Amino acid sequence: MIYEYQILVTNYSINRAVMIGVSTSDLNQASALSDMNLSHITETLGELNAVIAGQLDYLNWGTDLFYVSSDTTISRYGDFDKVERYEVPTLGLRDFLIELKNFKEQCHAGDYYKTIIGQAFTAIKANPLQYKRWPTSDIYYLITLNNITFTLVLEPNDFNLTESQYVAQLKSEF
Repeated sequence: MIYEYQILVTNYSINRAVMIGVSTSDLNQASALSDMNLSHITETLGELNAVIAGQLDYLNWGTDLFYVSSDTTISRYGDFDKVERYEVPTLGLRDFLIELKNFKEQCHAGDYYKTIIGQAFTAIKANPLQYKRWPTSDIYYLITLNNITFTLVLEPNDFNLTESQYVAQLKSEF
């Protein structure tokens, strides 16, 4: 599988929320699982490995808006509000979770996410027109650095901040 890595930073009210995600075209909509935090991913991986090993018959898991039901070989998943359910190999979904866990751990280690988000902010600040997410957008900016796609929500006054001031506003709960 080929994975795509994303980081989204919201606009500032009290602090800027940071969301870390992974997606792949091999698992349609599975990027919704990026809402899981590290402890939930770790717990789910343990239970999913027990299902794969035959120690549990099945596992129902996911996020508030994304449901997964896994047995030894097949997992079915989709949004709670849609009828369509995708069927994928449980091993593939487990591998996706491992990749998501690894990326979140990498971002968390030594506050690496602050370093790379700071680099993205500085590049966007230097040339905002080049990185507008949409031609008509005033606040959404998109940049890819080190194979990670960043979406930053920046108000006009954010461009007055230094990189360190911007990074100091980041809040992570991933």
